[in-house]
Amino acid sequence: MACSSVVVNFDDFDTSTQTFLHDLLDRTLLEESSGPLDVACSGGPDSTALAVLATLTGRSVTLHYVDHGLRPSSSHEGVHVKELASLLGVGFVEHRVQVDATHNLEANARAARRKVLPPSAATGHTMDDQAETVLINLLRGSGLDGLGAMAYDERHPVLELRRRDLAELCQRLGLSVVVDETNTDPRFLRNKVRHQLLPMLDDIAGRDVVPLLARTAQLAGREGAFLDRVANEQIDEVEDVRGLRAHDAVVVARRLRQWIRLQTGGENASYPPSAAEIDRVMDVVGGSARATQLSGGHVVARSRGRLRFERAGSDTLRPMDEAGQPPSWAAHDLGDVVVSPEAIKQRVHELGQQITKDYAENPPLLVCVLKGALHFMSDLSQAIELPVDVDFMAVSSYGSATQTSGVVRIVKDLDADLSGRHVLVVEDIIDSGLTLNYLRKYLGARGPASIEVCALLLKEGEQRIEPDYRYVGFTIPPSFVVGYGLDVAERYRNLDGIYTYVGEGSH
Repeated sequence: MACSSVVVNFDDFDTSTQTFLHDLLDRTLLEESSGPLDVACSGGPDSTALAVLATLTGRSVTLHYVDHGLRPSSSHEGVHVKELASLLGVGFVEHRVQVDATHNLEANARAARRKVLPPSAATGHTMDDQAETVLINLLRGSGLDGLGAMAYDERHPVLELRRRDLAELCQRLGLSVVVDETNTDPRFLRNKVRHQLLPMLDDIAGRDVVPLLARTAQLAGREGAFLDRVANEQIDEVEDVRGLRAHDAVVVARRLRQWIRLQTGGENASYPPSAAEIDRVMDVVGGSARATQLSGGHVVARSRGRLRFERAGSDTLRPMDEAGQPPSWAAHDLGDVVVSPEAIKQRVHELGQQITKDYAENPPLLVCVLKGALHFMSDLSQAIELPVDVDFMAVSSYGSATQTSGVVRIVKDLDADLSGRHVLVVEDIIDSGLTLNYLRKYLGARGPASIEVCALLLKEGEQRIEPDYRYVGFTIPPSFVVGYGLDVAERYRNLDGIYTYVGEGSH
């Protein structure tokens, strides 16, 4: 996969190509600085064109290639980028990372890249990527921060260019590029947005919607930055609950979002906290809840008038002697306490209050997924202050094993008519999400007004489809757990807490 020869001085190109390159470079931020420039380069058309444009600035450029080890061709692609660096006369660094490909491949690969690339490394994200990100974040239910998508800065210097512009640059210069077959894999949400949703929106609007979405991102980014400045100026000490209560709720929410994101990784955090998470933290500030759990297993708690952030692992997993011994008949098969009985009780109360608020005008039909959710369903229904109806169904994908088989069987169906009703599916735990995805489609065919999910537990990083669950009790590490309705071979359901299972068949 050798590159053809390329020159990187404007004078060596014909007039038409010079004009084309000058126009592209003028629409980037690459000449905003004269210092060294790190470029993330995969060898694809976008990052290859970025490498060329960066070189034309005369700055000292280094290309960084990250080998994820996910495709047999990855080592050859590294050679390709190294050859490109040599032809451009710039530096080259190769990084090798290991990525867990069993679940959340996109997120895991992105996290691995962030760990090894220089913090200010420029990427070849284009206006098309920006539009896709806006739509993806909109589908995730993101607020202003999500709509703001990627900032137009030194890390994203070509956001004003289109994907077709960069492809044309490579074609004009006769550069061969790496073709990543995963860019057409329909398993990934971004590819569905790129190849299905965007063309449909173009057709509906009768125009190219990418510039419109990019403009939305620009406006949302500016407004978000303004609100952040206001929040920082008005609220200095975010942990002071009394001080927070003296400010407008919009400003408090922005300040809390900044604080939580800083605690969970700052700019390297995968996603900003969701609107639902901010709402729950606002309840802690307001006094209607003492603590709440965030995605990743983190906890925000209130104590003596101050907020406290507890990182995952600091309190979610506690040795048994700190949380009370389980019954002697179970102790030999149990490891750490994952969620204590007290934490379950508090969180179920919070979920009940939120459901009461959300469904005040239309009480839902609670659908309990047997048998694991039975304990949760019982406590949750009592925490909901509405005249709810309940029904039960049983599905199977585990049998007596500790790993899902992937085959879903309806063991017991519902008795209730779902036509026009608001349905809330109550689940014990979500692993891959495939069973629940099947169940939602199955129930959706019966004409309900809406279908939402309330799950007690969500295993972090295990989802094989994009998670979209309205109510989640706790996010836990990806280990097998039992207790509070969860079992292995029908045992341990009657434990009042949730524990890791270390008995036979756990490994």
